[in-house]
Amino acid sequence: MIIDIETHPLRFARNGAVNPQMSMIKHYTWCEQSPDLLVAEMDYAGVDKAFLISYDAEDIQWGSSRKGFDLEDYSGGRKYSLLGFRRFPERFYWFNTLKNPKRHDILAQVRRDFADGASGVKVFAAYIQVNLLDEAFVAVCREIMAQGKVLLLSFQTLRPPDSYTLEEYLEQLDGLLQLLPGLPLVLMQAGCADPLTPRWDQVRRLADKHANVIMGCGFVGEIWDDETEYPFPNYLGRLRNVAAAVGTGRMMWGTDWPWFEDKFKYRQAVDSIRKHAGFWTMDQRMEFLGGTAARLMGAE
Repeated sequence: MIIDIETHPLRFARNGAVNPQMSMIKHYTWCEQSPDLLVAEMDYAGVDKAFLISYDAEDIQWGSSRKGFDLEDYSGGRKYSLLGFRRFPERFYWFNTLKNPKRHDILAQVRRDFADGASGVKVFAAYIQVNLLDEAFVAVCREIMAQGKVLLLSFQTLRPPDSYTLEEYLEQLDGLLQLLPGLPLVLMQAGCADPLTPRWDQVRRLADKHANVIMGCGFVGEIWDDETEYPFPNYLGRLRNVAAAVGTGRMMWGTDWPWFEDKFKYRQAVDSIRKHAGFWTMDQRMEFLGGTAARLMGAE
């Protein structure tokens, strides 16, 4: 089984018609990237299931505004993704993004999402300015555990001093996992530190301490420097370093579709592992491509 743990169907993002700095080769700027299109891509690539992660414009405003984009430059969100999830329930696990606890009742939000079939919660910690040890966030994590769901946690787009530093977030996460040692947790982007640099050692130390931390490996280290050079040697090098630290049994493959469609075809994202990750056995490749995710989701 192959499972993509990071996809985002949407109508458009960073509207190319009114943001001339965006190229039309990024199809999401002007062309709908629907759940139906994603399923067609999955079928062609031999991908069985995907984590369908929804967010509304306000949920990603932190990152978007720093690149010159406004709320009007994104269309998609919870309602849109939920329709796709209900149309293809056998192909998707649905996750909704947690809103800012200063403006929303986040415990009520996750309970509503779980009632609608969500498999878990996606959290952009910096985007919503949350301390992982805040009472309201801990209550959400307890609800995740109580309902047998999964937390997808991202430290994407940290901007200290406007956000906590990565070091501060890793310290908070350590405290959270000591408080809730059974929390099913996927650390997206492999912790948002480049595994080809010494800084990733901070993430490795956290993973050494907490065996339940799984590395989500879409947009590894929050960096893509291969451009279109298939089979993406820098990406493969980063994966190799992560695996040396935690093993493929604690890593999950993801594409972050459609954000990188100008860099690779969807099938190439699979084949870069399936055909070119020669530093792993075939069993390890398949564990990374879907086995770990299948175990986490009880789909084996």
